[in-house]
Amino acid sequence: MATKRDRFISELRAEAEARNLPFRVAYGRGKGGHAMVYVGDRLTTLPSREIDPKTGRKIKKQLGLG
Repeated sequence: MATKRDRFISELRAEAEARNLPFRVAYGRGKGGHAMVYVGDRLTTLPSREIDPKTGRKIKKQLGLG
């Protein structure tokens, strides 16, 4: 079963592909259960918990997708 976090990552991947930007997730790079998300030349940390709408908007903005 996909978690909200997994669905959010899929959303980010789809938006990056729609803009022809490279997309990568590094699960081993984040501290604890966090993951590093790379879109184009931008990166941000994705928390290990569920992503609420406010946090999702902030993450998208950091990655240039919002």
